This record gives sequence, C-alpha cells and structure tokens, in this order.
Amino acid sequence: MKCCRAGRPEPREPALPALVEIRDTLNEFAAGLHLEEEDLPAIFDGELLDVALRLEELVAFEFSASLSGYAVELRQASKVLLDSPSPEAMALVLRCFLTLILEMMHELSPLPASCQWKLARQYTDVASHMTGPKPAENQGFRELPRMLAGMPWMVDCLHQMAAAADLDFARLPAARGFSRTAAKRWMSRVNRSGEGQLCAALDHLQHGVEFRSRQVWFLRNTEEGEPSAPEVYAAAHTDLFPGLNIGLNESKLSLEVAKLKGLALGLQLPEFALCFESAEWIANYALTYLLPPAPGDQPVRQASQLVALHQCRLSRWYFCAFSHRLEPLEMTSGVLRIGRPLFYERIAAYSLLEYSLLQGIAFTRHAAPFYVDALSVMEREFELLFDGYLLRLLYYPRLKAPEGWCEYLSALYALHYGKKAPEELEAFRHVFLARRGLHSTLEILYRTVESHSALN
Repeated sequence: MKCCRAGRPEPREPALPALVEIRDTLNEFAAGLHLEEEDLPAIFDGELLDVALRLEELVAFEFSASLSGYAVELRQASKVLLDSPSPEAMALVLRCFLTLILEMMHELSPLPASCQWKLARQYTDVASHMTGPKPAENQGFRELPRMLAGMPWMVDCLHQMAAAADLDFARLPAARGFSRTAAKRWMSRVNRSGEGQLCAALDHLQHGVEFRSRQVWFLRNTEEGEPSAPEVYAAAHTDLFPGLNIGLNESKLSLEVAKLKGLALGLQLPEFALCFESAEWIANYALTYLLPPAPGDQPVRQASQLVALHQCRLSRWYFCAFSHRLEPLEMTSGVLRIGRPLFYERIAAYSLLEYSLLQGIAFTRHAAPFYVDALSVMEREFELLFDGYLLRLLYYPRLKAPEGWCEYLSALYALHYGKKAPEELEAFRHVFLARRGLHSTLEILYRTVESHSALN
C-alpha cells in the first residue's frame, strides 16, 4: 500500500495474510500495554519492544514511508518506557500508538473494502438500535426501520457510502431498509476481508488507547495530593489553550459558574442553570465527555484547531472515539441507542462557559489574531448547540410516534450537515428568544461580556 502522493495511499488490495498479521501484532502490542486491564501497570514485559520492532517491519512493507516513520517513533518510545517506566513515558507511548492507529486508518480509508466495512458497521449500529426507541409501546414503531431508510437524506448518505465502496446499492441490505438479521450477515461477511479485520481492530484499539490516555493524564496531574475536579479541569483547560493567559483556578471557575447560573435563571433557561449548579459538576462533565483524552497533546493555537476540537468533542459526546469526525449514520445510531434526543443544553452550557472564560483576559500581541478568531468560532459553535437544544424542545412531544422520530432525525441532520437550519426551527427559535427579551442566540453570549465589564 505504498503512497502515491503525500498523505494519500495508492488504493490497491493488499494480501489478506499481511493485514491480518498487522492486526494481530497491533493487538499483541496493546496486550503488552495492558490496555484491557482497568488498573495501570507498574512494569512492562521486555517482549513489548520485540513486538514494536515486528510491527515496524510489517508497516514498512505494507504502508507508506510516513506511516513507517510513526512505527519507528512507537518503537523508540517503547524502549524509553521499558528502560524508565513512568507516567510520562507511558503517555509518550500512548501518543505514538494513537498516531499510528489514526494514520493507518487514514491510509486504509480510500480502499473499497475499507469503505464497505465502514458502511456495514454504521448500518449495523443503526439497525441494532432500531428495535424501538422509547417510548416504543406503539406498534407503529415496527415501520420505523422502513420509514427511516426511505428518508431522502438517509438515502443520499447510503448511496454516497456505497459509491465510495464501489458497490451496487440496489444489491445491498441497506436498499431494503434496516434489518438486524441482514446487518449481522453483512457484518460477518465484511469482517472476513483483511481490510475489514484490520479496520475493526483499529476502531477498537482507538477507544482503548484514548481511555488509557485519559487515565494517564489524570495520574500525571493528580500526583500531588487529591485535587478537586475544578482544579483538574483548570489544568486541562490551561494545557488546551497554552497561548492564552486565562489564569484559571478553582476559585475563578467557581465564580464564573455562579455568574452563569444567575444569567441562566435570569433568562428563564432552567436546564442551563442546572448545568451551572456547581463548578464540580460541570468540571467533571467536561473532563469525562468534552475534553481530549490528554489535553496537552492537542493544544489549540489557531482557529482551524479549535474547529477540529469542536468536531472531535461532538464525536465523543455521541459515544464515538474522540479523534474522529462524526458522520450522519453515527449520529443517528447515537440517538437511537439511548432512545431520546441528547441533552444539548449540557454541551451548550459548557460552550457558554468556555466563551465566558475568554472574556477580560490578558493576551500578547502575537496571540491577538487567534483570540479574535477563537471568539468567532465559539460564537458559531454556541449557536449550533443552542439550536440542538431547541430541536429537542420542539420535537420531544412528537416522539411517541415513528413519524416524529423521522422528523427529528431529519431536522438534526439538517442542523449539523445541511446548509441551513430547518424553517420550523427558525420560527421556534424566534418565539423562544422573544419571550426572554432576546433578539438572537448570540445575545446570551454577549450577556457574559457585560457581566465581565461590570466586574472589571
């Protein structure tokens, strides 16, 4: 699978045994790191370095030179870990391992067999959660799989993914609606290919490495005593925005959260006020669901990195891996999985907090362009997430019928992937804001500016 141009592999069909051997070696390396165990190991077996060397050789033969370079870095980091075990050395190995996994996914992604595996997996996820969104006592929910498969946006998504996989859509299970039985057969078939087996292993490993990276980051930041969640969050936020002198600490975060609670209550947004009930709650929520596994590994210094952070955050929030861009079928399966729309007020409330923390801070002339761009990006993000909150309010009463689910999922798709918000949402937003004396969603953010001005 040698590279034909920078960053993009030449799509050819590698030998199945080679990819299966790479899969097994990746899993063996993960086992050497004890990723499946809950507790962090204190020492590691010397065989870990042998596995890393074998993985380096396999990657050099099957993948591009750039990916081979990441395998070399992983082997070197493994040697450091074996020679001097420490949280810092473990963090380095995990960072190198995750980079290798993500880049290998990227090189596999154009191959038709890999595209078919992705389509089959996403189709299976939707079908497996389709047994009945709650409340599903209504027998009409038996028609939901057929109704959802016939929605125009869903048909477009499935056709595009089938085309990428070089498949005739009419001959796929997806052409006949969502079926758990058909999904199992399809998934079993695609998992017999080398690409399918490797893609499945990489997907599983990414989740495991991100989970362990989060554990190691916590360990490195809680070595001295037992800091509170706000203190840990302050450290994470500082790592994430190293170019901005926010000077965040527990007392400042608690004050900010208290002010935002007052603002939410004043604007008749009780769900937001609950999110600001305490600094402890929102700090824990952000650390668990919204921040990178190791914030220092993904510092944000420019607007494009902040946009990427928001995309990763949404993916993690919808139960996918963090370093991933959420796709429409994954969003759909996430909603069906829990049987209700997600609580967008929680992620929107955190977005409001992030924006508020940037008010009134000191920054260098060098950081000024990023500061201005960051505020603009955060404003767009808050508008999007607030609309997600409004969608939940608008459609929740309709979810007792399958038609309501189709309407909600269509509106959610239009919000995140369409060119503009649904017209019904725009009308609902106008009335909702007007009742609170607001002309636009951004006025909520601007009230945080006023509070800082009054304080300063």
